[in-house]
Amino acid sequence: MNRFISALACMVCVVPLSLRGEPLDEARVLEKMKRVADWQLANPSTHPVTDWTQAPFYLGLLDLHQVGGGGKYLDAVIASGAKCGFGPGSRVVHADDHAVLQAWLTLQEGDRDPAKLRPALARFDALMARLAGKPAISRSGGTFTLSWCDTLFMSPPVWARLSRTTGNRRFLEWADREWWTCVDVLYDPQYSLFYRDRRFFDQRSPGGSKLFWSRGNGWVVGGLVHMLDLLPADHPSRERYLGLYRDMMHSLVGLQGEDGLWRTSLLEPEGQDGEASGTAFFVYGLSWGLNRGLLADEPFRSAMEKGWTALGRCIQDDGMLGFVQKIGDRPGAAGPGSTEVYGAGAFLLAGSEIVRGIDSTKRKPGVAGFEGGRLPASFQPEKPRVHVRYVPERSDDFALENDLVAFRFYGPALRQGAEDGGLDAWLKRVPYPVMDKWFIEDVTPLSDYQTAESGHRPEFAPKSYHADQGEGYDAYKVGDTRGCGGISLWIDGAPANLETYTAFRILETGPERGRFELDYTITLKDGRVARERKHVTIVMGSRLIQCDSKFTIDGKPGVFDVAIGLKHQGASAEFLEDRGKGRFGLWESLDGLGLGTGVVLEPSRVTETRVHGDGDARQSLILARTADDGSIRWFTGFGWEGQGEIRSREEWMRYLTGFGAEPYVEPEMTAPATGGPAR
Repeated sequence: MNRFISALACMVCVVPLSLRGEPLDEARVLEKMKRVADWQLANPSTHPVTDWTQAPFYLGLLDLHQVGGGGKYLDAVIASGAKCGFGPGSRVVHADDHAVLQAWLTLQEGDRDPAKLRPALARFDALMARLAGKPAISRSGGTFTLSWCDTLFMSPPVWARLSRTTGNRRFLEWADREWWTCVDVLYDPQYSLFYRDRRFFDQRSPGGSKLFWSRGNGWVVGGLVHMLDLLPADHPSRERYLGLYRDMMHSLVGLQGEDGLWRTSLLEPEGQDGEASGTAFFVYGLSWGLNRGLLADEPFRSAMEKGWTALGRCIQDDGMLGFVQKIGDRPGAAGPGSTEVYGAGAFLLAGSEIVRGIDSTKRKPGVAGFEGGRLPASFQPEKPRVHVRYVPERSDDFALENDLVAFRFYGPALRQGAEDGGLDAWLKRVPYPVMDKWFIEDVTPLSDYQTAESGHRPEFAPKSYHADQGEGYDAYKVGDTRGCGGISLWIDGAPANLETYTAFRILETGPERGRFELDYTITLKDGRVARERKHVTIVMGSRLIQCDSKFTIDGKPGVFDVAIGLKHQGASAEFLEDRGKGRFGLWESLDGLGLGTGVVLEPSRVTETRVHGDGDARQSLILARTADDGSIRWFTGFGWEGQGEIRSREEWMRYLTGFGAEPYVEPEMTAPATGGPAR
């Protein structure tokens, strides 16, 4: 049997909700749900039946019917669908106009009416035709059609459900690709929350916090649990969805207000505005995970119960759900008289999941099973690994990273600029690879395909990796210094900086170790030609990379004076030295967080240390001598407070002092090449 169809037979493993304090009584939960649903049906939204605002309400009514609310709620959804022929809104690409299809497809799974299936099939074909030839903008390969976080509720679950219904993989493949492309761009792993859209990367609240919108993240949670219900158990992305769910739930329970409501601006949990629709989606997500045995009883059950109790207080005397923020795209006011149809829908989804937890006989049929399930330790878009690569799309850079650090060497395209043989450091917060993603985002404008119907497709600036969106960023300044442990010849009391590399060779790449060689050259003031072949090794789990360089002048090896440098990023830089052990470092503050850079080398090679240059060119230099054949080995790297393990100068110096300078590999150094770039 096709695995998409066989998933229909799976049943959820339901863990009953424990009754504590004032019990979560099934009859009382249903009574509140019916009050809210009945008021909304008696006071119908003026939005079109195909509008995105209606989609959570239709799904909530279907869930209310399923847990025992009565046939009139099913009839109401059927009647709404009949008004539009069970079709979507008019805009082909715009995710807002996909959202209601999930309700119609849910109906179709019950009655097998082909009339409820055909509009979704036609819309997908039109969508693919409209997006044909659009470029991928992230490592996940999607077009960023889903360009604001709410779309993760509106669109991917539609196509995942269509895939399950038809057994056709292509619908789910597209939804999965676009889901993770949206995550690539809008997810902040530092807080495990989503920016609403690209405009909010640099915006801050009056209190200085990043702006993470409650309702937008609530819709993400709703879309996430729907995707997990619809994914086949053996789907290759399932672990990532579970990891994303895990990290969002852990983040959200810490942001709940004391009154049980989440604020419209999530990082300000004691702010002014408690909001019902975001809270309802979060309660829905918590109940969903508790019912499937994926969340520990505490603190998640208390947060869920506290949230549901708070939602009950938002119901007005006539049954209207108040404290629902009106349509918008950012945190805003929500008071007792403020309501919208999507708020009622989220409330019904949450209540239905709570009923299923109380009464396991009302579990929802046809969703993926989680018997004996577990959540990953954290969300990892990719498995942590060593990665080295040539980057032609970004000025011929050569980049390398492991689970702790990332670097780049400047390439030939930058030969005329200030950059030369210095080493740049990229400050990573996360253990998984980032450099491919950052390079793609840095060179790719973000096109808004959502407005394609109007013929206007604005281009937004690329997402610069010089701003921290949660994974880290490139804040380190190098210029024509040695940067983070780069090397120069030392001639006549000054560094003779070799220019950007002229050739590279990748010798080994991951997942546990990477090795490559770079060739450098410079014509000295007296006309002689100096060359360097640098062999670099990076391994998992170490903050320091191994560098082995061999120098010649006019093709002849010999004993040379060299300078290995650590650039000062500001006036706070403090030089740290354990000369007897060959450990040297800087500790300083960069954008308010501590940064330690360091060099480890054989003490007998060191001749002196000194500070060289002024202002932006200020650097601490470790002067050393090569072996008789012009070779020298050193280790260099950094520890950044934003990554979480190195948080003080003492911790950084302990790391350097305790570093065992055993080589990661003994390279077979050959004579430097004399020809052009070896691509």
